[in-house]
Amino acid sequence: MARICPKCGRSSDEIEFIGSLCKDCYVETVGIARIPEEISFTYCKYCGRYKYQGGWNEPSDTIEDTLIDYLVLVLSRKAKPSREINEVWINSVNLDRPFMGPGLYKALVKIGGRHNEITVAEERVITVRVNMAVCPLCTNKLTKRGYEAIVQIRGSSGKLSEDLKKRIDDFLEEELAGVLRESIIDFEEKKEGFDLLINDSSAARMIASKIKSAFMGKTIETYKLIGRKPDGSRKGRLTISVRLPDISPGNILKIGDRLYLFLEVSRGGNPILVDLQTGTEITANPEFLWKKGFTHYESGMEYKKLMLISRGNSITFLDASTGYSQVLDFPRDRVHVYVEDFEPGRVFKVLIVRGRAYVLGYEDNE
Repeated sequence: MARICPKCGRSSDEIEFIGSLCKDCYVETVGIARIPEEISFTYCKYCGRYKYQGGWNEPSDTIEDTLIDYLVLVLSRKAKPSREINEVWINSVNLDRPFMGPGLYKALVKIGGRHNEITVAEERVITVRVNMAVCPLCTNKLTKRGYEAIVQIRGSSGKLSEDLKKRIDDFLEEELAGVLRESIIDFEEKKEGFDLLINDSSAARMIASKIKSAFMGKTIETYKLIGRKPDGSRKGRLTISVRLPDISPGNILKIGDRLYLFLEVSRGGNPILVDLQTGTEITANPEFLWKKGFTHYESGMEYKKLMLISRGNSITFLDASTGYSQVLDFPRDRVHVYVEDFEPGRVFKVLIVRGRAYVLGYEDNE
């Protein structure tokens, strides 16, 4: 026997029923779910993070996207199905006008629900109160307070060369993940190098470790008591000194009592060296540099601009410093090539040590 909706008069032959009402009248009279009539949203004016459940969270691409995502999150959590509805969800949320910063907005909320096999939909309008504040991290950055650790980056000679400064700056910008980069409260350039003020000791250790690995460095940690917390426990500040070898490809290093040519850093963060006494290429551990001790060595080293003439059982060059009039000839096994395009006619930067020629780069700018 067909049922009749007491509100609109339609029968169950015409439309599906939820309880004693047709589904349209149920949605109109009872509603799919109870949702908040007003929601507050607070975001940081500097970084865009938003406040949720007592913490500050990473934003989406824009503040408006962040707000919409936040509204969907809060509504999904707080929506309570009405008595006959088994399941409820938020289909979409749209503001009544373009986002223009703090103020009051209206938002159209499209809600979906299910009663057994019957799917229903409803639209509701809520008020959104948008507030702007400054999150704790940005407050710390602005006041330079609240940091737990300092990462001091220095060169092996006590100072950083301009080249190493640039490489470190590029590394911090390109290689650090967002969370680690955001943990840096301030970046201070000192006469001797850089100081990074970090809001978290664990993040400081991770940053120092990454710099150490990328630049063959070593680290030393110290801890200083700076006061007490409100609960009476000690409050300290961690300082991590990161010492980096201020060396570049092509440098000659005296390590212990031997001379080495520094070629490059391997993908694993290890120095690739050439023993200039034997001509042997080795991949060393960074500790090899620090335990043995190293210094830059230039005495008796001779770099030349040489044009390659021929390759065979012997390698023949012309010396550019003599107007290409002097011929230099080396046995093939005494020439070590560290360039990709080693072709006759090109001019190379060549280091000559103990009768061995090390081809390190190009001098003809091709």
